[in-house]
Amino acid sequence: MVLEKHKKRSDKQSSIVCEDDDIQKIETIYDGDNSRFNVEQSAWKRPLKWSNIIILSILHIAFIVCYVDVCISLFHIETAVFSIVIGAMSGIATSAGSHRLWSHRTFEAKWPLKLWFLIFQAITMNGSALSYARDHRTHHKYSDTDGDPKNPTRGLFYSHIGWWLVKKTESVKQAGRKLDFSDLYEDKLVYFQHKFYIPIFILFGMIIPTVIPVILWNEDPWSSFSICVILRIFVVLHHLFTVNSLAHYFGYRPYDFRILPADHRFVNYISFGEGLHNYHHVFPFDYRINDRPQWELFNPPGTFIHTCALLGLAYDLKIASPAVVKGVVSRRGVRALYDPIRSLKFRVMNAIFDWIFGISTALWLIYPALFFKLATQRVIYI
Repeated sequence: MVLEKHKKRSDKQSSIVCEDDDIQKIETIYDGDNSRFNVEQSAWKRPLKWSNIIILSILHIAFIVCYVDVCISLFHIETAVFSIVIGAMSGIATSAGSHRLWSHRTFEAKWPLKLWFLIFQAITMNGSALSYARDHRTHHKYSDTDGDPKNPTRGLFYSHIGWWLVKKTESVKQAGRKLDFSDLYEDKLVYFQHKFYIPIFILFGMIIPTVIPVILWNEDPWSSFSICVILRIFVVLHHLFTVNSLAHYFGYRPYDFRILPADHRFVNYISFGEGLHNYHHVFPFDYRINDRPQWELFNPPGTFIHTCALLGLAYDLKIASPAVVKGVVSRRGVRALYDPIRSLKFRVMNAIFDWIFGISTALWLIYPALFFKLATQRVIYI
C-alpha cells in the first residue's frame, strides 16, 4: 500500500495520506460479499437475549420516572453540567476509541489515551470496547447482509436496538469466525476491560457519577443518580444507536450510491459526529469520518483525536487524500450531491453554524424539561 506520511506542527503528530494507487486494496478489506440486501427470514425467530431485554426494559422505565422527577423537582445546575460533560466524554470515548481506534485502526494511541478511552467507553453501558469492535468489524465486512449483526434490511427497530434483544443468527456467527480479532485480544488493556467490564461499569458508570455531586455540592442522592446515571446512559445509548439505524435509512449517498449508509446532518448532530455514514463506509480508514478538516463540520471525536495528536498522545492519523475522494465520487458516487471545497469564508461560517446546531441538537433532552418548568412557573434549578 502506498502511504505518504506528512509531519504536522510537531514531530509527535503525523498523518498518513492514502493515495489513489491502492484504494482498491484498502476498500477490499471492508467490502462485503455479493449477497447484499438478502434478509434471513428467521432473524426474529432466534432465541431472545433475556438479560439485555430485562436491562433495557429497566433502563427505559427508569428513564421515564427519572425524567418526570427532573421536571418537577429541584436539582443543582452543577449536576446537570457534570452529567452533560461525562456524557459527552463517554460519547467521544466510544466514537474515537471503540470505533475509530479499535474497530478501524484509523490512528494509533499511547497507553494513557487508551486507558482514558476504556474508562469512559465503559460507562456508556454499550458493552466492552472489544465486543463493540468485534461486532463493528463484522458489520463493515458484511454490511447490510445476513452476516451483518445490525443488518438494517431487517427493519429500523432491529438495526436501532432490536439486534441487542435477540441472540446472533448463525449467519452472523459464521461471518465473525472468518475475521481476525487477535489484535483486540492481544491488547492487554482492551482485554482487561472486556474481562472485567461489569465491575468497571458499576464503579465508573454508576457509583462514582452518583457520589461526586453528593460530596462536592451536596446534591440529593436520588437526583444525582437520576441525572448522572439514568438520563445520561439513556441519551448516550440512543445517540449511538442512531448510527446503526437512521444513518442507514435517511440521507444522501454522494460517495457510493450502491450502499445503504448515508450522510445526514441531523444524524451527525444527534450521534455526536458519526452521521456522515456514506463517507465512512467508503473510507473507513479515515479518522475524520468526512473529507474536511476536523474543525469544519461538527465532529467532536475527530477534533479530540486531532488535539491528542498535537499533545503526542495519538499518532499515525490516517486520511483519504482529495484525489482518492474525487476519484471514488466520479466512479461510484453522485457528483451532484458531492459538496466541493469552497471559499475559506464560507467554510468558517459553515463551521460556526454547524457546531452551534450540533451542540444544540445533542442537548435536546434539556428543552422539554426547561419549557415545562417555565410554563408551570417552577424553579428551574438550585
